[in-house]
Amino acid sequence: MKITVLGSLGNINRNYLPRLIADGHDVTVITSSQDRVDAIHALGAKAAVGSNRNVNFLTETFKGSDVVYLMITGINPMSGTDMWQAAIELSENYKTAVQNSDVKNVVNLSSIGADNPKAGILYMYHFMEDALNSLEGVNIAHIRPVGFYSNLFADMQSLKTQQTILSTVSADITRGWVSPVDIADVAYALISHTQAGKSAKFVVSDWGTGNDWLKALAENEIEAKYQQIPVEALAANMKKIGFHEDTANRFVQMNCAGENADEFYASLRATDYHLGKVKLKDFAKVFAEAYKK
Repeated sequence: MKITVLGSLGNINRNYLPRLIADGHDVTVITSSQDRVDAIHALGAKAAVGSNRNVNFLTETFKGSDVVYLMITGINPMSGTDMWQAAIELSENYKTAVQNSDVKNVVNLSSIGADNPKAGILYMYHFMEDALNSLEGVNIAHIRPVGFYSNLFADMQSLKTQQTILSTVSADITRGWVSPVDIADVAYALISHTQAGKSAKFVVSDWGTGNDWLKALAENEIEAKYQQIPVEALAANMKKIGFHEDTANRFVQMNCAGENADEFYASLRATDYHLGKVKLKDFAKVFAEAYKK
């Protein structure tokens, strides 16, 4: 098959692209950076350099593809970007490019919360899902991962300076965490065989509370305590480091939604979600290596 993917050689793509290429597929990787071209070629894929804001570029690159893999990318929240508006614009770009290129199979990296208006910033992914789902005669498979383990690296500074994890979510709330490795397994399967119609697949690597995270760190010789902070403090800090006001407020709304885990994960738990292999204790080892360096 001819496959075109967005996301360059990011953490998810680098885990499944070699498998697609080994299967004999003709793979084109879209990247915004000329510096990535040699690495893409080294994998055995083709490179297409351009912007996901350029509909004509996307359309021409998608043409002839049996399947395309999409994601909301290229948004830096600390630059003051209004993530909500950026998601709307990208969604329309992708919809138009898929329609104009006559692609019939799409795999889209979405997120938990895409179907939940109370999920704050995560609900921005519904723009993409709704735009793609409106295309007739196109098979659309959405991937909805939970929170990335890598988000826990935000704890690094407070751990080093205060031996404390600061969070707006209570230490006893069970949360879902995911590794790019497990998302890649789902992406590989859906790109290889995109199911008919419109569908969504949730992805979780492991479940754990803040207390579980403390225990996993302790097993790697990082002793810490857990301190719940008010959401107002989170919003103020985000705005201080450059977040758009609306974006910061929607992140706060997401954190508030996370306090009600039963509701937040209700749609996920009602499905046959993919439970991956990379567990919290596995990521704790990765985190500890970075911490000790």
